[in-house]
Amino acid sequence: MTTGCVLDVLIYVYDHYMMSDPAEVPARGQIFSALARKGFTLGEVAEAMEWLSVLAARSEGPAAATPAARERAVRVFADGELWRLSDECRGFLTRLDRDGVLTPEQRELVIERTLALDVVEPTLEQLKWVVLLALSVQPGEDAALARFEALMASERQLVRH
Repeated sequence: MTTGCVLDVLIYVYDHYMMSDPAEVPARGQIFSALARKGFTLGEVAEAMEWLSVLAARSEGPAAATPAARERAVRVFADGELWRLSDECRGFLTRLDRDGVLTPEQRELVIERTLALDVVEPTLEQLKWVVLLALSVQPGEDAALARFEALMASERQLVRH
């Protein structure tokens, strides 16, 4: 399934490098070469690496909101977000926020990084990959990542029955 050139590269990088022990991850140049051998263009790889760099930089942002502020937070989508993010995607983001998988800051990061993909209207599947990538690069988010994985597993169970 093609998910958009940048996301295809990101998924490959996640599968092959992000879950590895940091000591085993090859140098950036070696990753570029490996991705080129897999058929990705230099432009696709460069764009994906820039996307990841922005994600990593923004993941080190300001501290999370207090629990009281989180309870009062209401997310109103801007016109451009409404146009590009389907009802299904917005509902999924709301669910992740409500279930405590994403903090408001993480939700904003996920929205921004989803809209930065090279697709006009991101699908729910693409959004889920962005959530997974965002939670994976943030230190100390093991519990949120586990909640997200549990949510995805329960959705897969519902689809099978």
